[in-house]
Amino acid sequence: MNKFEKILLSLFFIELFVGGGGRLIDFHIVSIRQVLFLLLLATFVVRIIKEKAIFNKDINTFFRLNPVSIGIYALMGWFVVSSLIGLLHHHPRGAVVQAFFRVSFFVLYFPLAYYISKDRFSVKRIITILKYSALAVAIFTITVSLLGKTVFSGDNFQSFYDFMNWMMNDDLYFRPSNSVFYKSHFYVLVALIISLNAILNKKFTKVDIAILILGSFSLIWSETRGFLLAFMLSVFMIIVLDVKVLVDPLKGLSRKLQILVQSKQFIKKFVILIVIMVAVPFLYQNMTLDRFGSSTVDQSSTTHVKKHKKKVTKEVNDVSVNARMKFIVASKDILKHPTNLVFGSGYGTTIAGRITGIEMSFLQILVEQGIIGFATWVFLFFIVYYNYYAAYRKGYKLTTLDISFMAAFMGILLLTNINPFINNPIGIGFFLMLLVVSQNKKQFKLNEEFE
Repeated sequence: MNKFEKILLSLFFIELFVGGGGRLIDFHIVSIRQVLFLLLLATFVVRIIKEKAIFNKDINTFFRLNPVSIGIYALMGWFVVSSLIGLLHHHPRGAVVQAFFRVSFFVLYFPLAYYISKDRFSVKRIITILKYSALAVAIFTITVSLLGKTVFSGDNFQSFYDFMNWMMNDDLYFRPSNSVFYKSHFYVLVALIISLNAILNKKFTKVDIAILILGSFSLIWSETRGFLLAFMLSVFMIIVLDVKVLVDPLKGLSRKLQILVQSKQFIKKFVILIVIMVAVPFLYQNMTLDRFGSSTVDQSSTTHVKKHKKKVTKEVNDVSVNARMKFIVASKDILKHPTNLVFGSGYGTTIAGRITGIEMSFLQILVEQGIIGFATWVFLFFIVYYNYYAAYRKGYKLTTLDISFMAAFMGILLLTNINPFINNPIGIGFFLMLLVVSQNKKQFKLNEEFE
């Protein structure tokens, strides 16, 4: 691996982690993310040709057939079918093309499967880039939110709003409270889960502490409730995986319970995680009120004796939930046709008046790609956990980072049903990384070292 490839991969991951929707730098025809996508793919092909490695599976991962690569090929093939179905249904061509190019990011699995390794571009290096990128995003979004809530909270907020979105290429979303949501908050969440677990296992750095503090503030101020739910599920998964790793070597329920009770480190970590899980619903409720508001009104009733006044609290008008209910009802109408249910209605399908911004990834996948496409996605989701399980059964000892990865991914699978990430490059990038890393772990040999 040469210096150019290392620089290119570093730029690719930095842009993925901090670049939001991918158009932070826009060249009118293509974005910086698309340029890096094409450049990384072309660089990998050049390496294959230069080393005359067309049939060398160690380098040419396009020919390295395993359950992951077969699943990727099947999914990409179904993307083509979904595009054709969309065109046959006379869906807007621009929407069909845009949807196809968005998921074509999956082709990067093959260069990443070659480059991500201990001897080339290590997972440790990627995590370092992730943490510093997430910290930068957290500081940036906290600063923007603070300015919006204080210096520019009055009549000049519109000017501030216009300037920030001009600078960020319309990639910021301001809440009614003047807090800001940025799509790269996704990776702030991932970094927060990794850093929290590292701190609780006493394997942390100063960067982890900074991420725990600033990342938490940034995510809470984003007022994105899906992040809270994803974080809560990830914390629960960390507990489950920790318990499994700790008690698996022992036989008998009494011995398993005994080791759990006697492990001071586990008890301390367990209590902290439970406190976090209990706190999340309260944050969720307050975040809902901040976003959609609630008010009280006086209702007066007069009787022949005296006049009574009572306060009645109006229900919170959660427009976010209302919109998702419309998507579910509209999708049900589309999927009641057997052909649509099995094969999908194709890319560019209009759901409740929208072609994009459906907000619920799994629902959009099912509507556009049918049961066949949906099942292929689920197969690849399952493979991540199966690969780790297969490695574990062979004797591989799960690391703190492995547990963090699996916990974060479980949270993201929940998150993507609330905020769409998994079927666009932001979520696909993390998904591909886990597919590569888990496949490498599955192929490990005893006494082999992993970072």
